[in-house]
Amino acid sequence: MKSSKKSAGNIKKFTTPPAPGKSEKKVRNNTTSTLFDGMERHFMQKSNLYLILIVTTAALLSFLCFDVKISTANDDALYIEAGARYAKNFFAKESFYLANAPLYPTLLGIIIKIFGVNLLILKSFSILFFCSGLAILFLGLRNRIPYLILIPSLLLTAINFPFLMYASLTYSECLYLLMIGITFYINYKCFDKIEETSDSIKGQLFPAILLGFTGFLLMITRNIAAIAIIPVLLYLLYRRKFIASGVALVMSIFMYFFYRFIVKIIWQVDQSQYEGQKLIFQKDAYNPALGMETPWGYVIRLVENAQIYISQRFMYVLGFGQEISQNSIGITVISVAIILWALYLMIRNHQNTLLYSTLFFCCLLGASFIALQTSWGQTRFIMIYLPLILMSLFYIVYYYGTKLVFLQYLYPVILFIFFISSFKLTFSKIGERFPVFLENLKGDPTYGYTPDWQNYIKMSKWCAENMPDKTQQIAVRKAPMSFIFSGGKEFYPIYGTPAEDADSLLTPLRQANVNYFMPAELRANPDMYIENQIIGTIHRYMYYIMVKYPNAFEFVHQEGDLEKTQLYKINWNYIDSLKSN
Repeated sequence: MKSSKKSAGNIKKFTTPPAPGKSEKKVRNNTTSTLFDGMERHFMQKSNLYLILIVTTAALLSFLCFDVKISTANDDALYIEAGARYAKNFFAKESFYLANAPLYPTLLGIIIKIFGVNLLILKSFSILFFCSGLAILFLGLRNRIPYLILIPSLLLTAINFPFLMYASLTYSECLYLLMIGITFYINYKCFDKIEETSDSIKGQLFPAILLGFTGFLLMITRNIAAIAIIPVLLYLLYRRKFIASGVALVMSIFMYFFYRFIVKIIWQVDQSQYEGQKLIFQKDAYNPALGMETPWGYVIRLVENAQIYISQRFMYVLGFGQEISQNSIGITVISVAIILWALYLMIRNHQNTLLYSTLFFCCLLGASFIALQTSWGQTRFIMIYLPLILMSLFYIVYYYGTKLVFLQYLYPVILFIFFISSFKLTFSKIGERFPVFLENLKGDPTYGYTPDWQNYIKMSKWCAENMPDKTQQIAVRKAPMSFIFSGGKEFYPIYGTPAEDADSLLTPLRQANVNYFMPAELRANPDMYIENQIIGTIHRYMYYIMVKYPNAFEFVHQEGDLEKTQLYKINWNYIDSLKSN
């Protein structure tokens, strides 16, 4: 389609699906009706029903996959703890969240202020964000790309188990999906306006400012989305909208510094959400002694993460493999080649709507692969872009189907395979999770946890009941989890062992008035108990202290025998007596 000045995408309110590169007029004059024509016509005529189907399916399956328990991965409880601080004193300096992007804990703070720390309600908002995100993505993309691509992509996302799992967790994933939907809706409108007023600098000014603002919205939702302005700039430069790209970039930068200024004025915090992200610059996230990452190290990290996330995690998201499996260079290279070929076809055929969405996830994933430590490997970091990735993949089949009609019969087969694999994974997980959910609702909050976590939860509760005014003096590995299960008591967090020298390790504890350690035998592999394979951060911290001060700790209490959690008191008098000698 010729239209450099018509719209951001070249498929706009068509009645039958035009072949890429052909005008709608030519398609209407074509008397031959193909399979794609019939399917597209059906989806278009029933589009509102399919929107309702997508949202209700997502809501229903989210309920069936619902997990009222808090995730053991820590971030789940971390956001709630941060939200509780906002709820307690919204404008207090210590309330402002710096560990990650602040929008989600800020919203949680408002919810907690109204409903309290109610896990069921907090998790229900994740479902709301998930369903709303799908709906707004649909509204933002309809009449811009073929319904043959849009509806299957969003339906597959609605039934996708990893997404459904995060729909009942208090992670930021579902809010991020919603913000992607909102910003896409706004950005495409802005692209349209810029195209329509390409001869007027004044006409391009406001939509370009909005584009910079949407980049800021994504940044305060997700740290990695600081680069969300880059796909916007790449798209505008490709469209030769140089003034608009410059305005969008300046606005994005301005919003960041204006945001920092507001935070400093209101919360008296002169820091950004990125100052706590120093782990990404280390060679090893948990061993700072190894030093900082080198430029070549980042290249290696990019390659290794690409294999982890594409050949392992994304195949699991699609239902084609286990979450933890062997890396496959072949799958990784082929997958990257397919996306690059899709980009080429989009550029050649002026499929600008899909071009922007593909640039978006490519830029964000590329930055993630460079920034993330390879030891993390969390599925959610690629899962969140599932609907956008599916649209790019399905576009290739759609394109060649319009060129070679017999290939159109391959598309339903591909969709069938994708839907079957997704349903198989989702319903197998429903069978595991729903009975646990029902037991939790009956009043047993520890049901469904492994014994190591059951003991950790019991110890957190014991501390809250027997030492209600001293929990901040207790050093633990999973402080947010202890916060949740102690009824909102704060504990002292330890996430690493910064040194091996006993006195260096004791100094921050003394300064923070820490008097207890709570070592727990939490499994290194959550799926199975393997003797001596535990998260040993607290044990290691205590060990280095005991090398110099053998009797530094006094036993206080224990929960469980195998996979136990213990409580020890620091014998400061003994330590000081040895120092004085």
